[in-house]
Amino acid sequence: MERRRSEERRCADGQRSAAGDEAMTTTNRITNFLLVMGAASVASCAKPPGLPPKPTEVTVQTVVAQARTVKRVQLFPGTTASVHPVKISARVTGFLEQAHVADGAVVKAGDLLYTIDQQPFQATLDQAKGTLAQANAQVLGSRAARDLSQRDVDRNRALADSGAVSKQSFDQMTSKLEQADAQLSAAQAAVVTATAQVETATLNLSYCKVTAPAAGLLGKSLAFQGQMVGPGYTVELNDLVQLDPMWAEFSPSATQWPEISAILAKGDILARIGYGGAPSIQAEGKVSFTANQVDKSTSTLMMRVTFTNPGAIFRPGTFVDVSLDLGEIPNVVMIPTSALVARETDFFVWRVKGDGSVENVRVKAATREENLVGISSGLSAGDRIVAVGTQKLRDGSKIVEDKNAASTAAAAVTSSAEAVTTAAASVKIGETK
Repeated sequence: MERRRSEERRCADGQRSAAGDEAMTTTNRITNFLLVMGAASVASCAKPPGLPPKPTEVTVQTVVAQARTVKRVQLFPGTTASVHPVKISARVTGFLEQAHVADGAVVKAGDLLYTIDQQPFQATLDQAKGTLAQANAQVLGSRAARDLSQRDVDRNRALADSGAVSKQSFDQMTSKLEQADAQLSAAQAAVVTATAQVETATLNLSYCKVTAPAAGLLGKSLAFQGQMVGPGYTVELNDLVQLDPMWAEFSPSATQWPEISAILAKGDILARIGYGGAPSIQAEGKVSFTANQVDKSTSTLMMRVTFTNPGAIFRPGTFVDVSLDLGEIPNVVMIPTSALVARETDFFVWRVKGDGSVENVRVKAATREENLVGISSGLSAGDRIVAVGTQKLRDGSKIVEDKNAASTAAAAVTSSAEAVTTAAASVKIGETK
C-alpha cells in the first residue's frame, strides 16, 4: 500500500514538471518575438520614413540645342520599277535550239538571246519564193497575151469600120482582149499574194532568232534546249528589265497633294531615292508623273520619280525611301537623336538646370535625319540637354560632364542637318497631347 502511494506521488510530480517546462518554452518564444519586434522598431526609429536617399552624380555627355534653317524633306515609302520591263516571248512554234547568253546577263539591244529551229521556216520561205516566181512568170505570159489581143483589135478596127471585117469577128477580138486584161489582173494579184507569203515566211524565219528588244538585265530562262516553245506551248522564254534610268513609285495621301501640287506648279521637285538602313546608298531624280485619280480604297495618289541608276545599285521591286525636297524651314531646334527618350507615345529629353541637376521635358519632334532630330516644341535654342547617358537619370539627378567625349556629342549637332517629315504624317514622332 505504501509503495502504491509513493508511485502516485512520483507520477504527479512528473506531470507538474512537464507542465512547467512547457510553460517555460512558451514564455521564451514570446520573449524572443518581443525582442525581434523591438529591434525592428528601434531600427525604424533610427531611419525616419519619407526622406529620399542622397542623389548620386551621373556621368553624361551634354550638348547645347541650336536653331538653324534646314531643308524640308518629306519622306515616303516607295517601290522601284523598271521604265522598260519586257517579256521575252517566242513568236513562232518550234524546238528551242540554243540559248546564246547566260541567265542574268547584261545585254544590249539587238543581242541574240535564243534560236528556234529554223529548218521548217526556211522551207516555207523557199516555197513562198517559188510561188512568187511562178506568179511573176504568169504575169509575163498574161501581159504578152494581152498585148497580142490589143494589137489585133487595133489592126482590125479600121477594117471593121469599112466593112472589110465582119462585126462579129471584130467583137470576138474585143472580147479576147478583155479576157487577156482580166487574166493579167489575176496574175498581178497572184504576185501580190505570193509576195505577202514571202514576207510572212521571211518574218517567221527572223522570229527564230530571238533578240533583246532593249538594253537591260536578263532574268532566268523559262525554257530550255530541245523544248517545244511558241504559241500553244511555252511562250515566255525570259524577261528583261532596263535599269538606268528607273522609276520609284510612291503614294502620298490625298491631303498632302495640294501642298506638293503647289510646289510642282513652281517647277520640278527634286527627289532622292535611298535605302533606309544604308544612308550612303542614294540616287537622285525628279518627280515625273502623277496619277489622274485618287485611289478611293487608300485615299492616296500614286506618284513617280524618274532617277538615274548608274551601276544598277537599285533593282526593280525594291522597297526604298523617297525623299522630296519641299523647301526650307527656318529656326528649327536641332538635337542628337540619342538625346530623345521614347515613352509610350511621347518623347522626352533631359534638360540641364542651373544647379547642375536635370529635369524631364516632353518635346514634339517634327523633323529628323540620320542622327539629328528637329524639335518644334518643348525646347529652345541654347538649352543644354543630355545627349549620352540618359539611362540612369531621374528627375533631380546631379550630372557630371564627360569632358573626354563632350566634343563628339557637340559635333553631332553642328553637323549639317536637313528636315525629314515622316511618311504621310501618319507617324508624328513626339507629338504632344
